[in-house]
Amino acid sequence: MEEVIYSAESQLRSPARFVADTWADLRVSPGLAWRLFLHSLRANYRRSWLGYFWLLAPPLATTVIWVSLNSARVLKVGPTETPYTVYVLTGTMLWQVFADAINSPLQQLSNARAILTKSRVPHEALLLAGLIEVLFNLAVRLLVLLPVLLWFRSELNLTPTALALAPFGVAALLLLGFALGLMLTPFGLLYQDVPRGLALAVGFWFFLTPVIYPWPSSGRAALLAKLNPVAPLLEATRGWLTTGGTTAAREFVLVLALTLPVLLAAWLLQRLARPHVIARLG
Repeated sequence: MEEVIYSAESQLRSPARFVADTWADLRVSPGLAWRLFLHSLRANYRRSWLGYFWLLAPPLATTVIWVSLNSARVLKVGPTETPYTVYVLTGTMLWQVFADAINSPLQQLSNARAILTKSRVPHEALLLAGLIEVLFNLAVRLLVLLPVLLWFRSELNLTPTALALAPFGVAALLLLGFALGLMLTPFGLLYQDVPRGLALAVGFWFFLTPVIYPWPSSGRAALLAKLNPVAPLLEATRGWLTTGGTTAAREFVLVLALTLPVLLAAWLLQRLARPHVIARLG
């Protein structure tokens, strides 16, 4: 095994070496990420009786709770363009993509803490393995969502064009969550306050996003929805999946355009902070 010595000297003092090391890591990361994903998948469900049901439990439980509350008129939710069951289920599953993505970078590197300090494993491979796991979790949840969409097909507008746009919406939610999570990762590896605060923030963020209620059209709630970057991504993707269109297309494009440079900046931050983080962990 190659011995690696991390230095506190800035990597940008030698741009050519920085680019060469980055390219070398990126080149080997996809194959290694796939093997890490398969190993993690077997380890996660080897000792579980219910297995993949735990991937379905959060969105199903949330849907049942909110549909029951709305049916019993305990809570008054405004009119939705689709049956409320479809509205909540699609919103919850799309929100789960974002929530899984924002937690993934820190979880992946925290779980591999012992490996990071002892061997030269590209962090990009671990991060990519986390993204594969998020997509796998979504694929399992689609086994529930697709039959529900087909059941309510007569009340929906499932056009081929809109359905073809839905994967782009899912990708946008994934990239936004991953970019924000990656930005926090160097700090989260060093301070336990970060993952604890992130868990609280994501839980609060859920209620600020039109997952279980329609996008507000006026008042402070409408302002919060406009300032919430997740809202247009989720609203547009849900529209493409159910009604065949969306009124948040412009906001969707704006948020996506801002997400890409944030993702690049987060990745550079994580890579530049790597030697310092590893030194502190070791």
